[in-house]
Amino acid sequence: MRKIITLFTVLVLILSIAGTASAVDFQEELQKMAETNAKGYIGPFATAFGTAMNSGLYHNAKPHGMLGFDISIKMAMVTVADEDLTYDFLMPSLVLPVDPSFMVPNDELAIDINNVYKDRKTPTVFGSDEPDDFIADPADAENALEQALLEAGKTQTDIDNLKLTPAWAQMLASLNSELNPIPRIPGIGIDVMPFVMPQVSVGLIRGTEVMLRFIPETDAGDIGKVNFLGIGIKHNIDQWIPIPLFPVKISAQYVWQKLTVGDLLESNHTALNVHVSKTVGFGVSITPYLGLGIESSNLIVKKYTIDNPNSSLHGQAIDEFKLDGDNSFRMTVGARFALPLVTINADYSLGEYSTFAAGLGITFR
Repeated sequence: MRKIITLFTVLVLILSIAGTASAVDFQEELQKMAETNAKGYIGPFATAFGTAMNSGLYHNAKPHGMLGFDISIKMAMVTVADEDLTYDFLMPSLVLPVDPSFMVPNDELAIDINNVYKDRKTPTVFGSDEPDDFIADPADAENALEQALLEAGKTQTDIDNLKLTPAWAQMLASLNSELNPIPRIPGIGIDVMPFVMPQVSVGLIRGTEVMLRFIPETDAGDIGKVNFLGIGIKHNIDQWIPIPLFPVKISAQYVWQKLTVGDLLESNHTALNVHVSKTVGFGVSITPYLGLGIESSNLIVKKYTIDNPNSSLHGQAIDEFKLDGDNSFRMTVGARFALPLVTINADYSLGEYSTFAAGLGITFR
């Protein structure tokens, strides 16, 4: 059993989070950034992971009979939108000492270099894993210096007079000497995220069924220790519709799931859906199904310290913060093919990200 659990863990984490065996350690890269950039970097992960975890929750609107069950493996492939492969990196202000003749507080000037490094598009966690640099445009350095002096309370006349002094040329040279290429923080280089999980469903009384997805705390190597728990309940609705021989099965389902990864990440997800199905055949059968649902997801990034010698923020503590995924609505269409005891299903979902999901299981009653 331990080997099976470990296998599931490797599938869930190595395939889902790392993407490939040689992928960038995105948790390590995340800890190189301040909160604003960390949110831009990891934000699409909250949506993609929520989409994946809320996939494959059902394949038939008819609940199991009393103590009937199925044990299955669910797989989801989430396609990340192109616009979520990059974001605009925010550069910290560059604080430089200045000549006393500039007459600014503490003889220091905070210079916004975001307009000097004009191309600030950088990969999100799913973006390119190719090495690249932010390159400054020295032609914009003087404008950045002027803007900093205006924000420090200087008038344009003051600045024009400073430009006539040797101190101005020295300050401009000092600024340009600081505008070196800055390495962009890479992503993992995939735009399709796979996710695999075990699932068990058991039938109870009056058309009610409970679902469990579970992986106990397991050490997954460099990724760290992980925990995964998902619980759900669904109930047959059509039994309460007073129409004899109602032609389809209808059920409502609520699912809550939580995954923790190492000491840094916690992911929480909920899904509420209504799904309809109709089984054709007996023994060997096919069951088309359709579902509509609302869902939510969030990603909590625990407190960490910036570890990036290339940044002026190196060593700064970042407090815990939470990111809400863009998950809200989902429409699913799919079909289940059933043999005695064995079922195979596949479906496609439209939401914030499109998703293909499939399942293979053993079913009784």
